[in-house]
Amino acid sequence: MPYLRDVFRDVGDGALDLVFAPVCVSCDRPIPTTEKDRLVCRLCWVKCRTLPHPRCERCWAPVPANEDPRPKCRTCGDWPQGVRAIRSAFLMGDETRAIVHALKYRGGEGAADPMAQRMAEMSWPRDVDDEVQTVVPVPTSKARLRERGYNQAALLGAAFAKKMGWKTAPDVLVRTRQSKTQTALHPGERRANVARAFSVPAEQVERVQGEHVMLVDDVWTTGATALACSQALLEAGARVVSVATFARVIPELERQA
Repeated sequence: MPYLRDVFRDVGDGALDLVFAPVCVSCDRPIPTTEKDRLVCRLCWVKCRTLPHPRCERCWAPVPANEDPRPKCRTCGDWPQGVRAIRSAFLMGDETRAIVHALKYRGGEGAADPMAQRMAEMSWPRDVDDEVQTVVPVPTSKARLRERGYNQAALLGAAFAKKMGWKTAPDVLVRTRQSKTQTALHPGERRANVARAFSVPAEQVERVQGEHVMLVDDVWTTGATALACSQALLEAGARVVSVATFARVIPELERQA
């Protein structure tokens, strides 16, 4: 009987919550058992800040109120024309960093779904909504894959694609060489570190030719990795590349916060 099944399921969930009470990955406080999201509490989601206005329509980089990013934004003005739009759900801060770290370092694969939900709520230019059909995650290194057991960008990309009604293609991009971790590198060093580090295998080229591809990663820091991946996709025949990430690092805004 459906009613009894619901009762037994609720009782079972309650018993599990008594033993394994859900705790927020950001603030470590208990999450009420009535909440659907069992990984991040509602308050921490509220504290996650979106990128401030005014911002560039193409790359969403914040711009001074007295500055017009058109026709050339100081952030994206020199990027290849094939890179159409960049979007990040949140500005990097204490809460967003904790959520990203849970996904990357604490085995919190389940964080990909609520993160992707917030990414799915971002607005895009109409041509992006109309044209994109395929999501390609930024590939991780073999060493990171062995260490974590998964590629966090692939998990995020799959969840994001599902919510957007698109398909995911995790094998389209591969790393052609091992690069150093980007964490301690300056912007110029980051670009050099990942230059020509990605490619599209010959057997995957047909999947991107003439397509408007959505590239997905967890964090946009300087854009070096995403732009290197975009270059590989464009060289393989993709017509346009847009980029979606969960968080974006803007150091001057972090210092102000």
